[in-house]
Amino acid sequence: MGGIQILVVEDNGMQSKLVSSLLQEDGHSVQTAASAEEALEVLRSFSPDLILMDLQLPGMDSLELTQAPKHEPVQATTPIDTATFARLAGQYLNPTVDIPADLPSDSSDVLSEIRNTFLAEGLEQCGTILKGLKSDPSYSIEGMQRVLHRWASMAVTLGFLEISHQARKTEALLTETSPLYDEVEKAIKTVRRRFCIAARNPPRLPVDLIAGLKGVRIGLLNFSEEDANRIRSAAHDAHVEVSIDRIEDESIENQMECGVLVINECAISAEAALHRPHLFVPAIFIRSRSSLQFLSKLPAPVCDFLIAPWDAEEVLIRAYRLIAGEAPPQPDLTDAQKSRPRVLIADDDPIIIAILSKTLQKFEMDCDVARSGEQALEAVWRCPPDAIVLDVNMLDLDGFEVLKRLRGNLFTKEIPVLLLTARNQESDISRGFGSGADDYVVKPFMPLDLVKRVDKMICARRKLRTLYSAALCDEKGSNCR
Repeated sequence: MGGIQILVVEDNGMQSKLVSSLLQEDGHSVQTAASAEEALEVLRSFSPDLILMDLQLPGMDSLELTQAPKHEPVQATTPIDTATFARLAGQYLNPTVDIPADLPSDSSDVLSEIRNTFLAEGLEQCGTILKGLKSDPSYSIEGMQRVLHRWASMAVTLGFLEISHQARKTEALLTETSPLYDEVEKAIKTVRRRFCIAARNPPRLPVDLIAGLKGVRIGLLNFSEEDANRIRSAAHDAHVEVSIDRIEDESIENQMECGVLVINECAISAEAALHRPHLFVPAIFIRSRSSLQFLSKLPAPVCDFLIAPWDAEEVLIRAYRLIAGEAPPQPDLTDAQKSRPRVLIADDDPIIIAILSKTLQKFEMDCDVARSGEQALEAVWRCPPDAIVLDVNMLDLDGFEVLKRLRGNLFTKEIPVLLLTARNQESDISRGFGSGADDYVVKPFMPLDLVKRVDKMICARRKLRTLYSAALCDEKGSNCR
């Protein structure tokens, strides 16, 4: 499709500017109208090959307008999907042309309209700046810098990384003592091209986010299948290898299998929300704007929130921020307590607990105690220990199941675990190590030997942390000093 006359009928000014800018960039002649009545006036002196018209217009119904001129419109809903509308128009004019299939788009999300507005304003401002430069080579440098600075920050937030990069380069060019007119004009034209490219392609999520969510399971509570599919589509389109599953409740069994929960409390009553069970994994709450008072009381380190209507990509971004940048809440400890290893003993035998506690404390290790599998999981979340001594035979959840859930959670998967059990068959030992145990001790045992094993696990983990920190410092160079 090239060099044709198009009439755009759209009452949303930003949408109209975005469509017009994209079509004009392709070399088409474009006229606009904000209503059906205005379109009729334009049609008296303008004979378009194609009319692009919003379904909902003020005043005269859009369907009435189709009967007035001898042109059938291509109708588009708003916010428009910039990646697809131009192809739709091209296919309408020439049905024999093979148009490549478009990527799935989450155009129903509120963020789509914000992005479209940003792109429309950016294209318009690029045109204004280029006209100003042409008429006056000393066009306001300070004004251009303000606009470029805003683009650079807003583009990152909205996922348009190429726009942000080019805006920063151009902003840096303007800080030079006497930037050349030709260089400035060329740089602004490059920014405009980035806006045009962004309007035709879905925005990309940051690379670190894509890598950071790899293998994570996001549990969706109180979500319809349609809404769950919106998030799955956003992850698929961005090549995010994440598992997204609807779960039935917030029980500890379901929670510990997830890296993060997303809880839609718009779908339940206020009374039901008040009786929520304790959370053991990071959670994102979705609520209406009237719930701001509730949202302000969420525990900051492990919770986040979204105000409905929500955007699928923002769910992924907030999930990443929770699991990548935060950890479970830590208790306030003295310097002496911080230097002492903390060991969780999970066993339902009071004699074993007493022996292990006294022995570990004798070797300057603090102890927490859990008498069931569920208590063990709660204790780990409340205060992550340096190591766990875990009995295999417990009444509610056996040690293998507890270990499986610990290893399946991002915050607990690296904690060293020693399995303690009366099972001494080779198949049981293999199962223990296969489930992720760091060591395995069979009852009856020598307390001194067990403490040495626990100390060895803790030292090995601390050594790995030190090596990892050193590697990060080497990578960051002087920024780490």
